[in-house]
Amino acid sequence: MSASIVADDKAKAAKSRLLPSTRQQTILFWGVLVALLAIAFGMRLYGLGLPFDRDGYDEGVYWQTLLSMRAGYTLYQQIFYSQPPFFMYSTYPFYILFGGTLWSARFGIALVSLLGLAGAYLMGKSIGGRFGAIAAVLLLVIDPLYLSQSQKIEAEVSSVAFSFLAVGAAYLWWEMPEGAVGLSLAALSGVALSLGILCKLLAITSVVPISLLLLARIWQIWRKTPGTSWRIRSKSLYPMALLVIASAGTMLVVLLPLFGTYSSMIRDVITFHTDARTSLTNEQVHNIDIFWSYFVANWPLIIAALFGVLSALLRRDWRFIPLLAWLLVSVYMLQWEVPLFYRHFIALQPALIALAVIGLSRAFPLGFVSRFKLPQIMPVLGALLILLNIVTDLPQYPSYYQSAERHGNDAYIRLQTQAARDLHNSITADELVITDGQFTAAIADRRTPPSLVDTSIVRVVSGSVTLQQLESEASQPQVHAVLFFMARLHLSQVAGFYAWVSQHFHLKYRYGPDRELWVR
Repeated sequence: MSASIVADDKAKAAKSRLLPSTRQQTILFWGVLVALLAIAFGMRLYGLGLPFDRDGYDEGVYWQTLLSMRAGYTLYQQIFYSQPPFFMYSTYPFYILFGGTLWSARFGIALVSLLGLAGAYLMGKSIGGRFGAIAAVLLLVIDPLYLSQSQKIEAEVSSVAFSFLAVGAAYLWWEMPEGAVGLSLAALSGVALSLGILCKLLAITSVVPISLLLLARIWQIWRKTPGTSWRIRSKSLYPMALLVIASAGTMLVVLLPLFGTYSSMIRDVITFHTDARTSLTNEQVHNIDIFWSYFVANWPLIIAALFGVLSALLRRDWRFIPLLAWLLVSVYMLQWEVPLFYRHFIALQPALIALAVIGLSRAFPLGFVSRFKLPQIMPVLGALLILLNIVTDLPQYPSYYQSAERHGNDAYIRLQTQAARDLHNSITADELVITDGQFTAAIADRRTPPSLVDTSIVRVVSGSVTLQQLESEASQPQVHAVLFFMARLHLSQVAGFYAWVSQHFHLKYRYGPDRELWVR
């Protein structure tokens, strides 16, 4: 009896010694995650309001879209908008709440981008435990492409953030499919899936890994212990049904207010892109060059992801299959994108990060354990590849911020600032300007007609903006200025517009070739 008591006391003492260690590990884990979140937030705030177009054109388009929304116009009905609506819906409240400035518009996108860190956490936690969660979040925090898009008024990062959250929640749901936790994760995945697609259609590729996880779960339920009734088995389908319902319900809630503009939304979001692809089909030959530039800039992450696939194959861990399918489908869609821009490759980052993290696992079959030292070697190699990616990414940040600050002082920005000042002084806030320099007009706090918030090369070449439309809009009494600034309104398809303007407006300022301000 006494021996038993002594043994129990020793067991309790040993347990008490272990508890502080476990508690300290938990505190350390959450401390690291909070620190990474704070660093990511600070990285996005630094230089966020610098008054120049970080993209070269599209930021001005989206900024003008926000200005038109603030004036009471609606997407698709009066405002031309070539993306699904939720990107603007998620950005506009922050834009208005924080003062209606360039900083406030970018701030909303920076905040939404942090949801991608939540997706990285869920993904890493499901496939690699705490260490995997930290690794996934760290890889996304230091990813240069993800950071740069988090500081621009563009739809890519919002779409990817929701997509990563959707797939991450689906993977963690696979690990914990039952009960309240399983239902919550399934609902979160469904909502985030739709919101990602409703920011940018390219996010539809995230349907692939989620669908594969659902099919695998259905197969797993079907193979449950023989004799189990279908009624008991069917309860396991509830989270999957909730995921589908949550996704469809979210889609319906967002799109229902736009039901009256359904045809014009299809025209702007789908028909415009198909027409543009037909008009610019010759541009597809340049896609391979853009792919190569992406590979050169991201080869450490790509190699780490390929190593993760190899490691998962050796471990017979099938969870890499949905991720690899996600990556391949995304690559396929990007190859057919016209015009393809480097920023579009942000859609590949979540799958690459997840595949890199899956290479950190030690769970190898017993046969490998007895003959090789793979459980010791492979995770170390995976960690070293991730470390290599970190080492190659971190040095890019000083130059990234320094170039942004220098860019704010270059000759073009000074010219843009002068043109914005002249435009601001030439027309009042309730008067409109037609321009191909939307960002310049927005700096002046002057709006374009809502149908001409975008006068891009793609719109002009595809026939979405015509000479007749430009002349008709310029004839409206609200339009008091035309600013030629980026040569888009001098394209051959609308070349006659300049002659028309010279007959109905008078030249007030000339800034150089193809850069002039005309007023009534």
